[in-house]
Amino acid sequence: MFVSGKLKFFSEIFNFDLVPKTVVAKDLGKEKGRFNELIAGPEEFIYQEIRLFASWCDMAPYEMGILIETEHPGNAANDQPKTDKYAAIKPMVAEKKITRLEDIFDYFHKSAIAKKIGRKATTLDRYLKNVDNFPIKDIRAIGELFDLKLSEMLKLIEAETP
Repeated sequence: MFVSGKLKFFSEIFNFDLVPKTVVAKDLGKEKGRFNELIAGPEEFIYQEIRLFASWCDMAPYEMGILIETEHPGNAANDQPKTDKYAAIKPMVAEKKITRLEDIFDYFHKSAIAKKIGRKATTLDRYLKNVDNFPIKDIRAIGELFDLKLSEMLKLIEAETP
């Protein structure tokens, strides 16, 4: 459905009977009401949940990211001017000089990024060591620092996982 262009929004996934909603909720260990809240506000998911959900829909996590960002555009923070150092990351991703999330931290201290997204450096470090527990809202916040879409960030994270 995604490849054909019929599936355009994250919340539409269950309209196409790709997977039953109750089965996905149960497999993710979510109560039905909470799962409905997550569908309405998917930034509360963690990477592992998006990765699993994507696989059950025969999609890649970055494709789920496209659906999420289409329905839930990022913050207006992208409109703010970026310093040259921050602005340099997006072209490096496009040119494949940065292919993993960890590569970004060759150019920035983890503590500086953590502070910008409102996290402690130890929390960000814990997420980087186990990307499955990385909240989508924090992945998106890091991406917005560098003018990267959620789907681009999810590709970088996919490269981190075996």
